[in-house]
Amino acid sequence: MFDLIIKNITQRKLRTGLTVFGISLGIFAIIVMGGMSENFNLTFERSISLTADKIRVMPEGGFFGASLNESKAREVRRVPGVADAYGMLQAPLDPENLGFFGGDFVIGIPPEKQQMAMKDTELKGGRYLVPGDGFRAVLGSSVAREFNLNVGDEIEIKSKRALRATSITNRKNFTVVGIMEYTGSFFDNSVQIPLDRAQDFYKRGDTVSLIFAVPEANTDPEELTKRIGLNVERVTTFSPAEIRKQIEQSLIIFSLITISAAVLAAIIGGLSVMNTMLMAVSERTREFGLMKALGAETRDILFLTMGEAAFMGVLGGVIGIASGALFVNRMNEYLATRGTVLFAITPRLLVIAIVFATLLGILSGTYPAYRAAKMSPMEALRYE
Repeated sequence: MFDLIIKNITQRKLRTGLTVFGISLGIFAIIVMGGMSENFNLTFERSISLTADKIRVMPEGGFFGASLNESKAREVRRVPGVADAYGMLQAPLDPENLGFFGGDFVIGIPPEKQQMAMKDTELKGGRYLVPGDGFRAVLGSSVAREFNLNVGDEIEIKSKRALRATSITNRKNFTVVGIMEYTGSFFDNSVQIPLDRAQDFYKRGDTVSLIFAVPEANTDPEELTKRIGLNVERVTTFSPAEIRKQIEQSLIIFSLITISAAVLAAIIGGLSVMNTMLMAVSERTREFGLMKALGAETRDILFLTMGEAAFMGVLGGVIGIASGALFVNRMNEYLATRGTVLFAITPRLLVIAIVFATLLGILSGTYPAYRAAKMSPMEALRYE
């Protein structure tokens, strides 16, 4: 049966080629768009895991709507069950060139808290920030690669503020004292500097963007989150579970948008399979009649026709996966020079792509196969 399937497909090379191309184009779209979705999932997961033991305390107006005074960190620290609390300031590295999805960013952090905040990361070289550091910085791996920096080099940080009808851009060089290993998280795109220097450089006084609260051992983070919200005024608190839930909901929407476009392209490829198989059935009506007259059963015709469709689906899937993976790897290599990675090919994505391609071929060939299998031998042999 398999030999006959191969023979029938290779007899119509141009039509088969166009059909396989249609499917491979759809699977290519699934790999590219799905790779983008998978990368976002992995990045958020790794980012959350690095701070999974901490409660986020944010301004009442939201992360971008207001700021917190450092005195709020002291208030949070006084709440029963809080082992420690510290503020962080976040700003773009270059406000004039935000790049992909926000680009690189600066984190102002108390030097004595950096190792606690980055507890699951390793340094590729150099050291962490220490109290007394002035214009010193620890770089994420992507930033170091993007600007080709090593320990001892300098990195320029920019700030931009409005002044009447114009804007003023300030620049300051920070000496690199450490470079972090790759984490696959947002921290790879960070430049971490002492909090007091960040506040001074960005003219932020003693404000911070958010506060991390570390629960004491054996303290329920959910209960402590509510307690902080009740004891500290004008703040919004998020437990690790709440942050994870919100991010997962956002990622579901993003995944649906990206995958829907890819699935649409794949379905169009499936329609080309159905069209090809319908034409093949029409051309081979007498052949099917002769096969039935010689003793072939209905299921033999059904398996033969569906087998051809499934084979083209698998072939298109393999080509689509190979071309999509090649494109994704080339894009990641290019984007890595700009400090970011946009795609991730995971085993789950590969399995989904090949299964989808196979099912697409089978489903698209179902009606043509049914039509061929239901022909009576006499009717088929009289067909012109």
